Amino acid sequence: MTAANRTWNIVLSLIGSRQKAISQIAFCVLGGLLLTSFRAQAASVTVSFGQTAQNLTLTGRGPNASGIGQYFVTMGACSPSGGNTTCTFSGTFTSTTVGLTSGTFSMVTVYVGTGSTPLEGVQKAAGSDQFVFSSIPSTTTITLTLVSASQTLVVPLFAGGQFVPGTAFNFASVPGATCSGTAVPSCSPSQVGLVAGAIISGPVTGGASFGNDYYFSHLAFAGGWQSTLTFVNYSPQQVTCTTNFYSDSGSLLSVPFGQGTISTRTDIIPPGGSVHDQTTASLAVSLAQGWAQASCTGPVQASLLFRFYNGSGVATGEGGVNAETAPTTKFATFAQTNTGVAYANPSTTQSASITIAVYSSTGAQLGSKVITLGPLAHGAANLGPLLALSNFTGFVKITSTIPIISLSINGEVFPVFSALPPGDLPSSTVLVP
Repeated sequence: MTAANRTWNIVLSLIGSRQKAISQIAFCVLGGLLLTSFRAQAASVTVSFGQTAQNLTLTGRGPNASGIGQYFVTMGACSPSGGNTTCTFSGTFTSTTVGLTSGTFSMVTVYVGTGSTPLEGVQKAAGSDQFVFSSIPSTTTITLTLVSASQTLVVPLFAGGQFVPGTAFNFASVPGATCSGTAVPSCSPSQVGLVAGAIISGPVTGGASFGNDYYFSHLAFAGGWQSTLTFVNYSPQQVTCTTNFYSDSGSLLSVPFGQGTISTRTDIIPPGGSVHDQTTASLAVSLAQGWAQASCTGPVQASLLFRFYNGSGVATGEGGVNAETAPTTKFATFAQTNTGVAYANPSTTQSASITIAVYSSTGAQLGSKVITLGPLAHGAANLGPLLALSNFTGFVKITSTIPIISLSINGEVFPVFSALPPGDLPSSTVLVP
């Protein structure tokens, strides 16, 4: 049975008692099959797939107790080996990401056993061509490999019983899906799921997005300062982090490291590996400052260490700051006259209007200043001089018209200094006037 011009619509998620720790779901829209895992933040890399060389196959399992169709789900062509089964989608891809503009991809699903697929789905609603995953074994892995002219990138999508945070993928059916096995009234997922042994199969197109974004509100080098970039890959998968450095004006900033003076760096971090790399600027030349954004193919612990040296080149103070994982519009933290604040605008198109206000320990507002920050721009200042205050202790409130990033450094007894607790607040937070 053939459905030469029919497209199917499938929603995928994990439900039921075997859901375990799987926290992401997949969904689709009318007009094509779509498998997409949700993520908590915007992806840093997006690729588009051409038509796969293999088929997506749904095998009917018959209705459940509620009369809803059920499926076994096979993603690609499968072959057994060494007690496991490997199923592969492959084809070409395109992207706007530098170094990944085009190439070939493979999406590989590996499950324990050499029998039929253990991935199970259930129809979303009676009569619907959409379905959700009802079970993926925790031992299953799904991995995307991208091969371009300049690099090979391996991106884990599902491991350890859950979708990897920061990943998403989708597949949309193309005309020409066919039905086989037990006969169904019409060749559609809604009919196949209700009939045990019915099969619908066909090639697909789609795409994937991945990456975890980390923001460093401030970095400084030269003029007595060095900054150390740190990534810790605590996961069992390789992670690649690409870090861009920006100046106060929003242009790319050249930063000296052991590998050279660069405005973008790529770190390939093996499972359990780490990066801890200090800038190599001359301490005697004028201070340079800016901010940075890193996009990693998997979750890491990311931080920046500021270290200050005296005129003899001896380190006299240092403080570490964890990277931020998302911009916001509101910040509040302890502050006093010598507190340093830094802020950056991650938007590539919008300017931010930022209001910095300080309060005394009794809650009285002592002063405020409005700063306009262009796209990708950055600023930093000590609060006393910024607001013309000779002496105060209290807290600082920072609000912005669009999401930004910001950090505060305690400098009460400089050159001894430290990071203050993160001041990031949800944009819905109600603050003092």
